[in-house]
Amino acid sequence: MNATILLGLIVLLAGSYYAVRSRRISGERSHERDALAQFLASFSGRPLPESLLRHSFTYLLERSRAAGDLNEQRFVVAPGHDLRTVYHLDDLDIEDAALVIADRARVRLPRAHELDELRHRVRTVKDLVEFLEPYFLPQPVDG
Repeated sequence: MNATILLGLIVLLAGSYYAVRSRRISGERSHERDALAQFLASFSGRPLPESLLRHSFTYLLERSRAAGDLNEQRFVVAPGHDLRTVYHLDDLDIEDAALVIADRARVRLPRAHELDELRHRVRTVKDLVEFLEPYFLPQPVDG
């Protein structure tokens, strides 16, 4: 009898843990979808490739997670965010971000001399997106 009660309690605890964990993960996904939609909408005045925006958002969200800077209820990546203060990216990290975003999207990677421009041009999320935009546009075919 005691073994049955103990087994029942274990099953109840495991089920409760699973339900809470599933709900938390579902909530995080929902917040992430909302944040992505908000990020996409913040660039709606300009026809940018959606893959550029999605990959940029994903990279910066991952960066925030890795730094432990995410508020559990609110995932925000905004065009005006300063890459150095909000995402803790220095010059080399911003170069890495540009390369990772382009590589994940399977577009042409910026060359070394092009990456040198980042130090002078890119300060905000919007600057990074604008820097990467030409790499996401269809490349002319030499004929």
